This record gives sequence, structure tokens and C-alpha cells, in this order.
Amino acid sequence: MRRPPFDLWQLLCVRAIAQHGSIHGAARFLNTRQSVVSRSLHNLEERLNVTLFTRSPTGATPTTFGREFINWSQAILDNVAGMNARAWRTGKGEHGQISVGIQTCVLPGRFSAFTAEFRTTHPDIVFRYSEGTGKRLLRRLQRGQIDFAVVTRRNLAPALRVTPLWSDRIVAALQVSHPLATQSEISWPDLRHDIFLIGRDNAGQDFEALIQRKLGETGIRPKIRRHDIGSNRIIALVRNNEGVALLPASWLPLVHNQHEHGVAITDIRDANGSSHLEFGIVWRPDNENPCARSFARYIEARRS
Repeated sequence: MRRPPFDLWQLLCVRAIAQHGSIHGAARFLNTRQSVVSRSLHNLEERLNVTLFTRSPTGATPTTFGREFINWSQAILDNVAGMNARAWRTGKGEHGQISVGIQTCVLPGRFSAFTAEFRTTHPDIVFRYSEGTGKRLLRRLQRGQIDFAVVTRRNLAPALRVTPLWSDRIVAALQVSHPLATQSEISWPDLRHDIFLIGRDNAGQDFEALIQRKLGETGIRPKIRRHDIGSNRIIALVRNNEGVALLPASWLPLVHNQHEHGVAITDIRDANGSSHLEFGIVWRPDNENPCARSFARYIEARRS
């Protein structure tokens, strides 16, 4: 690579000479010797093979090309100053971006509401979102592909740090002709003969573990049918009487809007009350992204 024809110090000297009208004034402004500024200017003109200033006993006047070069120098120095300020703010965690993976059973918009205050106080930090199953997001987090993961708090690696976010009550979605559809509350054994429909994005692993545990306690082997589809399609299967499904209660407004006439929702209770999905935000404490560290401090401050 060829050496650049000038350096930033030379540009600073050119700008200072133009602003102060003489090499002497520029040297005083830059807090250096006059010979240093004069030599920098001479080396620059020699390298460019052009005269930038006409010297006289009364000072230094820009040539025609010199005036153009001064404007270019100003633009370059302004960009460098901006780059420096941006780098400084990025290093302090005030500028940059944060990548967040959100488990797809999280109600749209819920996490952005959680970050609202932080985004107000850190307007130059951009959040980039992706979604997926909790298992996939945790793999991406451990590989350093995302900064945070919003997932159900289950089977988390000890090396990860987690802060609780919210708890979501679990309800059952039934076809309206189901014998239990008119009941506002049922028990787990009431569903022992039903087929549970599990999708890829409605906390499928968490729901499956819950079903196995709740019905297994009574000696019942549950019928579970897994599908590689999302929650909306799972609800469509319920409406078509292919089985029952579990849902986070926060999804109910969306279910009612899209499947109001074909699906009934009921609470499932046992001796311990309702079951819940516990959500948290997870990150790696060794994450070197300054913005992620700023957000992690914000999260921990909110918890305390």
C-alpha cells in the first residue's frame, strides 16, 4: 500500500495557517515552534508538488488551489473529530448496537416496552432483533452471535447471567365443541384423553415438560403431537378439532382477534394453582460489546 500523501498534523497546520494568516500565528495556536509548522508545510507542498500558501513578510495567503485544499482539509478534520467522538462514545457504551434474540412465544412488543426507558436515555444505541426457539437462541448467545436472549428460564447454563423479566400464566386452548370448553377452570387430569399440540415457537419444550410432569404425577401418559409450525397455526389446528394447546396468557388478545369464534380458553389449575412460564433475559458476563455492558448494568439496576 502506498504511503498517504499527507498526515493529520500537516492538515492541522494548513488549517491553522489559514485561520491565523501566518505561520507564526499557527505555531502559537498549535503551541509548537514556528520551524515545526514551516517544515510541515514545506514537506506537504513538496509531496503534493503544489504551492498552498504565498509567503510574505506580513503573513501567508492561500493560493487558488490552497483555498480548495483548506476546504478539503476542514472536511477531513471534521470527519476525524466525529469519528473520534463516536469511537469514544462507543467505547463508553453510548453508541453502537445491541443484538437481542427473542423466544417466539414472547408477545410482540413486550420486550421493546421493557427497553423504552433505556432507549430514551441512550438514543444512539440501536437494538437489532431476531427470534427463534429458546434452545437455538441460547446456542447463538453462547457462540457470541447475539448479545442477549429473552427466553423461558429453564435449563440455563451456569456460565450465563440471567435476570427475571416477567411471569406468564399458562392457559389451555380448546375447540368450542370440546366438552370442557364452557368451563372457566379445569384440572390437568381433565385433559388426560386429549392430544396436546406442541409447536416450535410456543415454548414447546417448556410446555411438553410441564405436561409430562403434571400428568405424570397422576400416572397418566400424555398424548403429545409435535409440529414444526408457529403458535397461530397451532391455534388453527385446535379450531379444527385436532387437539388442545397450551398458550401464554399474554397471547389471549391475539387469539381472540384471530380465532374468536372457533377457540375457547380456560384456566388450568391444580393444588398449586395456575402454572406459569417464567421469562428472563440472559447474557454472557464476558461480552465485550460496550453497549451490551451498558444495557446489562441497566437491567441489573432495575432488578435492584
